[in-house]
Amino acid sequence: MFVWKNVKNEIKTFWSSRAGHYLLWGMATLYAGGGVCYLLNMADFAGQVDRLGFTQSALALLCFVIVGYFLKKVYHQWKAMEDVKERKRCFRFAFVFGSLLALSFIWGYELRIVGNTLPGYKNKVFELLMAVGCGLALLPLTCKWFLLLTRVKRCKKRDELSRKTKRKLFWFSWLAVFLCWIPVFLAYYPAIMSYDFHRQSQEALLGYIWFNDHHPLVHTFLIRVFLLLGQWLGSVEAGMAIFSLLQMLILSAVLAYSCNVAGRMLRRVWPVAVLAVVYGVLPIHPVLAMSMTKDILFSAFFLLLVLLIWERKHFVDQWENVRGRKRLKRLGFGMAILLTGILAILLRNNAVYAFAIFAVFYVLYSSKERLRIAILCVAVIAGGLCCKTAIREAMDAGTGNKMEMFSVFMQQFARVGQKQSDILTQEERLTIDYYVPEYLWESYNPPLSDTIKGDISAYYSDNWLDDLPEMFSEWAKIGLRYPNEYIDAFLALTSGFWFLDDVSHAEVLGYGADTNLGLLYTFNASVSNVFEGVESRSYFPALLSAYQKIVNGNSYYGWPVLSLLFKPAFYCWLLVLAFVSYWYLKKPKKQLLTLFPLLYLLTMLLGPVVNMRYVYPVTIVVPVLLAYIFCQEDKKGELDVKAKEPS
Repeated sequence: MFVWKNVKNEIKTFWSSRAGHYLLWGMATLYAGGGVCYLLNMADFAGQVDRLGFTQSALALLCFVIVGYFLKKVYHQWKAMEDVKERKRCFRFAFVFGSLLALSFIWGYELRIVGNTLPGYKNKVFELLMAVGCGLALLPLTCKWFLLLTRVKRCKKRDELSRKTKRKLFWFSWLAVFLCWIPVFLAYYPAIMSYDFHRQSQEALLGYIWFNDHHPLVHTFLIRVFLLLGQWLGSVEAGMAIFSLLQMLILSAVLAYSCNVAGRMLRRVWPVAVLAVVYGVLPIHPVLAMSMTKDILFSAFFLLLVLLIWERKHFVDQWENVRGRKRLKRLGFGMAILLTGILAILLRNNAVYAFAIFAVFYVLYSSKERLRIAILCVAVIAGGLCCKTAIREAMDAGTGNKMEMFSVFMQQFARVGQKQSDILTQEERLTIDYYVPEYLWESYNPPLSDTIKGDISAYYSDNWLDDLPEMFSEWAKIGLRYPNEYIDAFLALTSGFWFLDDVSHAEVLGYGADTNLGLLYTFNASVSNVFEGVESRSYFPALLSAYQKIVNGNSYYGWPVLSLLFKPAFYCWLLVLAFVSYWYLKKPKKQLLTLFPLLYLLTMLLGPVVNMRYVYPVTIVVPVLLAYIFCQEDKKGELDVKAKEPS
């Protein structure tokens, strides 16, 4: 025992010595460099690097040198932290986040190169080991972020922006964003009528009895109103143009409000200007702003709901004794949250699930106002569901197909049937065939479930819905037999949400400047057997051609760094980073604000495809959540430096 204690002390002394530090640094460099070379080799095979052959050239040596240099640099910065506990905590958060990010690249490139991740437990362990190596290599970046967060606690408070400045910033950003969108509106006049417009326009013109709640009835009703307005005006194009302008006004107003909130959080003017430029100029924003799909108005109300929740919390935190006009203002925030929440639920079916789970945590973390918040959350959920039911009953609308929620399960069954057809037992074949008929196995498309979902929804939905416990039992049995196919089916369907170099979401139906497909769909789907259609007429053909190259031809692929702004995974990772940052800062009440968007993102993982319009709510809420990390809040009773009462 005494000998072992001496040996233990000697080992500890050695690792604390200069030689021990150099040995540890060398081992970390070799491990991290090996992980980076492995990842770069896969990028090479995937066609993202110009055939450099990292493990077979002198560039591998350069890679090790660069990794070693930055690891040593970040090590000195890390050691400079005086608090040992904080130092270890910083390392853990940075290392785990970097490793998860690296694992997403490894799985993403494996799916692109060979169509599946490496099968078997040993290969999964190997993938994790490579991800850990890359996580070490990413420490100079991830550690830098968490070191920055430690400085947030010590930074000097700034004076709050004046009320006059806040008002000016809102009107400036609203006007700037809306005016930037006008040329795009003229290029795509009267509106972009793609996605689900063909079905909704038919329902709108045939009348309420043809309405179906597969698409939000409120949105179909709006399409009907503006189509009829256009017919009354003598031009359906004019009606759709008015609808497009109205949608642009609403979205740009909410975006301007978010710019204003970000400026108030950081107590600086420049964030407002930067965000206004991004929202006004980045092509995804103006193109989606005039797209006649439910996701755009939903995104506006989704963002507004998050902002109002912050406003209410900010107001209550600043004023401990709420009386008189302050009480009315708090009531106003509550009514605004109620109305916005109901509208969001009416425009998106999965919003109610995300909000219901969020409500539980919202109530738990509202210590002094628990009853008020509970009543508010129940009112939002009940109001949304009751309004949805009342509208459906009033219109005598049909009920939508529920098979959309089983998209992942369909893909998993179909993948097993297609990939493992030769080794399936008779019982397994019959089970899969019962839920996903054998003739659909060859139609399996990894990033899109619609290729098999249509037939299943139309002819085989009873097999799924009649006995859900039995269905889940059979699904689990097949999954235990073929776990890697289940994992790969889920990863391939959702890769656009987590793989930063994913292209499947932008090419799932094709792409090209002349196809009107690609990242965003801009085709005209208004023509049907009951409607001659709405004519698209460009008043700015040069701008239209430029935008088609970007959002349809995916020319942004060749834009270094800027291309990230067009990728759904970029915004999803930023949302996760915001959530983890609040966790690191031990700010659970701030972390709560990220929970609703994060829960909404989790519901999208069960969807049929990754599309930019689905991620748009996350895209526009992320800047505010990142700004909130650096928000400097005053003590209670201080709304600004002079502690003025709000008017």
